[in-house]
Amino acid sequence: MKISEALRNYRQEIGLSQKEFIGDIISAAQYSRIEKGTQEINLSTTLLLLTSNHINVSDFIIKILPDYNNDDEGNLQTILSQQVMAAYYDNNIDELKKLLNKINKLHDATDLKLRTNLALIYLEKKENQLDPKFKKQIINEFIKRDNWTESPTTLHLLEQSMLVFDFDQISLLTNSIFKRYQDIRDQDFLTQDRVAGICINYLYICYQNKNKSAAQKAFNLLDKLPKIPELFTYQFLIKYYKYLFKSDFNQAEEIKNILATYGLTNLAQRLPN
Repeated sequence: MKISEALRNYRQEIGLSQKEFIGDIISAAQYSRIEKGTQEINLSTTLLLLTSNHINVSDFIIKILPDYNNDDEGNLQTILSQQVMAAYYDNNIDELKKLLNKINKLHDATDLKLRTNLALIYLEKKENQLDPKFKKQIINEFIKRDNWTESPTTLHLLEQSMLVFDFDQISLLTNSIFKRYQDIRDQDFLTQDRVAGICINYLYICYQNKNKSAAQKAFNLLDKLPKIPELFTYQFLIKYYKYLFKSDFNQAEEIKNILATYGLTNLAQRLPN
C-alpha cells in the first residue's frame, strides 16, 4: 500500500474529513494532492499527521512496507530509515537493534548504519562512552565528500550526529552550514528541512554551553526559514529556544505543552529546561 493510500484509509477509518485530519499541519490543497498520489510527503510531516491523529507509527509502516520492492536496496533503505525514525521517537531500543541487524546486511548504507547506531547511542545515553573510531568514521564521511554541505544525505548525518562532538568541533561544522546557507529561502524543501534541523540541534548545544553569541548565528538563519505548514514544528522550536535564552521559562513551557498536544510528547521531553 502506498503512503498516500494508507493515509487516506486511516483518515476514513477514524471518520475525519481531510481538513479535520490535517489540522494546521499542512495546507488542504497540498494534502489533497498527497492523497491523490500526485505530491510526495516528507517523513516529518507524515509523523506529525500520524501522531496528532493517534495513529500508531509502527503499524502504519507495516501497512506500507509490502508495496515496496525489497529487492531494490534504495527503496528498502528508505523504508528502514522511516522505521528507524519511528523506533527512535517511540524510545524503542529493542526495535532499533533489530533494524540495525537488517541494515548491517545492506551493501551501500553507510549513512543509515551510522544514523541507526547514533539513535541507539542517544536512547541508551552512551554519548560519553563513544568509541573514538566511530566518531572518526562520521568525520570521514564529511571529509571524503566534495561540497558535503550540499548533500541531503550528509546534512542528515550531521543533524543526527551533532551531540557526539564537542562544542568547538560542531561549531566548525555548523559554521560551514551558516556560510553556505545565508538565505535558506532559496533552497528546495528537503534542504530547508535538513538545515533547519541542524540549526535547532545547534541551539540545543549552544544552550547547554551557555553561548548566546554562537546561538545567534542559528537564529539568523532560522529567521529566514519559510513559514509554511510543512515546517511549522520548527517555528515552535525557534520560539522555544528564544524564550530559553531570554530565561522566559513560563513561555517555554507553554511551547512544550503545545508540542505535546500534537502528539510530540517525546520531542517535548527531550528539550532542555
